[in-house]
Amino acid sequence: MSVKFFGQFLIERGEVDSGHVREAIELMEQNNRSLGEIAVAERLLSLADSDRVNRRQRTVDKPFGDLAVAMTLLSSDQLVSCLRLQRESRLMIGEALVRLGHLAEDRLAPALDAFKADQAQYQVAADRILPDPLANNRIAPYVLDMLPKFAMRMASITLKVGVPQVLAESPPFPFRVSLPIHGHRGLEITLVGDRAFYLRLAARTAGLEESVLDDELIADGVGEFLNVLCGNAMSALERDGVPTELGVPDYDAELSDGWIFDLGTSHGRAALVLAQF
Repeated sequence: MSVKFFGQFLIERGEVDSGHVREAIELMEQNNRSLGEIAVAERLLSLADSDRVNRRQRTVDKPFGDLAVAMTLLSSDQLVSCLRLQRESRLMIGEALVRLGHLAEDRLAPALDAFKADQAQYQVAADRILPDPLANNRIAPYVLDMLPKFAMRMASITLKVGVPQVLAESPPFPFRVSLPIHGHRGLEITLVGDRAFYLRLAARTAGLEESVLDDELIADGVGEFLNVLCGNAMSALERDGVPTELGVPDYDAELSDGWIFDLGTSHGRAALVLAQF
């Protein structure tokens, strides 16, 4: 068992195949608009202002709508209206599979129940119980909390963080970028993944087409993502009075110890490794 999404679970049960899930994800991406896209479509924001909010989100850990209100680009009433439109039109992957005819409607509810039971052990709250000595590390909780947020904001990747396990061997992923944060019990943050995950993350972070990225540009893009992620974690720590300093990224990290967190992702496969130093 491992942390996974509903589509992966259905594939493993033989309800659908990977091609069906890819079709469903494409349909969801066409249908499910971001809050910024809705605000622009409703003529409440200009495209330039929506881009301003997106750029600001790289340095401020706030949802798009709350940040747009704080920047006086949207009113509270306008935000509520956009959130309602987003909620009413949102298509989930199970519904997409049914709509495409890949999953019988009467199979959806039982499959969802089975999925929830399978994943119950991974539904850990934001104040997750961490193993020693990560439990005493001030940096780790911020990184774990912010990783799914920034994966979605910067790359439209839905991501779930699994439970920590002691790193017994180097994970079998071709890409691995590491970034250390020095300070209160320094922590090295390493994001490992397959090409599909890294390519999506790098392209969306850099604002480039996937087709133009070679391996070096892919690693640079993921390095920039980690810079944003760690920079926001450090800002949160500074507000708590904990000084930190960002180290130099390693684009071919050697992993020998620490804790590995399986990542359920909507694009490819990945894991997060945290090692205290």
